[in-house]
Amino acid sequence: MHMGAGVSMTTERWVVTADYNYMDWSRNTSSYASMKYENQHKLNIGGIYTTNPRLPRSTELMGGVGFSNSYINLRDGKMHYLEVSGGVSFPIRYSYLSLGATWRKQMNSRSSLMQESRFSLNLNITFGERLAKSKLR
Repeated sequence: MHMGAGVSMTTERWVVTADYNYMDWSRNTSSYASMKYENQHKLNIGGIYTTNPRLPRSTELMGGVGFSNSYINLRDGKMHYLEVSGGVSFPIRYSYLSLGATWRKQMNSRSSLMQESRFSLNLNITFGERLAKSKLR
């Protein structure tokens, strides 16, 4: 079972969002005695700032923070994740070029559990098409 809900607020320059997701893993069983499944909770908060809202297309600054627990419980140890991301999106003619970075850290209840820390860079190009008014007729 998966349930989620989100809210957002928009102003001339800002879009602020928050969402929560719940996933029920309790019906699953593991063939390993040291591993159990537990229900997962995810909370994300993010925002976009538009640098010049008077332009039809403007540069946007984006950022977000997320927190979740792992659905896997190893040897009665709890694992949680913290993720922070930021980026910028530039309009280029009828397309957008987006650059971003994400840092994710696994925080465990015991140091003997597996550890994860990662940093990633993201590049995205969104292609747009210009439709002439004559084509719409």
